[in-house]
Amino acid sequence: MAKKNQEFMTKNKQKNQEMTWADSGKKVVGGLRRAVFLVIKRLPRLKTAVSQFASYLAVHKFLRGFQPKIRVQFEKGNFIVKTVESWAELEQVLKLRHEVFHCEFIGTPLPFPLDFDRFDPLGDHLVIVDKEQGKIVGTYRLICSRFSENFYSASEFHLDGFLKEPGVKLELSRACIHRDYRDGVVIALLWRGLVQYIQQSQAAFLFGCASIRSMDPAEVRVIYEYLAAKQFLSNDHGIGPVDSYRMRGWDPKLVEPKETDAGKAMIPPLLNAYLRAGAKVYGQPALDEAFKCVDLFTVLKMDKLTPGFERRYQTGENPQS
Repeated sequence: MAKKNQEFMTKNKQKNQEMTWADSGKKVVGGLRRAVFLVIKRLPRLKTAVSQFASYLAVHKFLRGFQPKIRVQFEKGNFIVKTVESWAELEQVLKLRHEVFHCEFIGTPLPFPLDFDRFDPLGDHLVIVDKEQGKIVGTYRLICSRFSENFYSASEFHLDGFLKEPGVKLELSRACIHRDYRDGVVIALLWRGLVQYIQQSQAAFLFGCASIRSMDPAEVRVIYEYLAAKQFLSNDHGIGPVDSYRMRGWDPKLVEPKETDAGKAMIPPLLNAYLRAGAKVYGQPALDEAFKCVDLFTVLKMDKLTPGFERRYQTGENPQS
């Protein structure tokens, strides 16, 4: 009887041990599955981080010797208006752009807090410096056809016809102002600096992507209807978005000229300033999914300045006033 009890206890012990090993195995497998799942889930972020780091190293190496193509510098009150002259200044620009575009606008900070692309070395970077704070609080990227044949806008739009037009062309892009300085003073100073740059470069055309912070075709159509009613649209040069930037659900045939308060209210201040100066929007909109906005290709011909703006251009006053 004692022998049978001992055999029973031995078998039961072996069975419990097997169950313990089985449970441990399940836990290990479960843990591995969770770990693999987390790795797979984070792969895009890791891939982005690695890509950003590689790009940062390349850009840092390339831009360390950055030199301005055209020099602009003057002071007004507590501010310095200038084109950046060093990597240290340019790094401040890239940090400000990251803060405004990635953190504030789209709410997705990058692993490395710099907003940069392959077009940054091609142009100049006009900046406003707060002398007391010692920091850059506003910026405009300027790419001139005298120094480059490549433009950011061409990554979104077909521009061959426009770029063949005689005359120096100046692309305006990546305009942003620190949130604590959006009282009209900094944008006015940017325009004064821009006037000096235009005069030195002898630009005949200003152009670039004017952004609408919406991706809704219905909202964009309201804006286009207003632009059409005010004769701010042009179909010259066959300009239109490249395939990867086409806006799904957009049908230009549905656009009918309508001068509505809603359409006027939806036009951002910077685009409104261009339009008041005599600019026009060319072709159809481009959808920029990365920045969650729609871009309108906008051109201002310097020989077509409106009378009211021409005085502001000569004095460098704020065109939004």
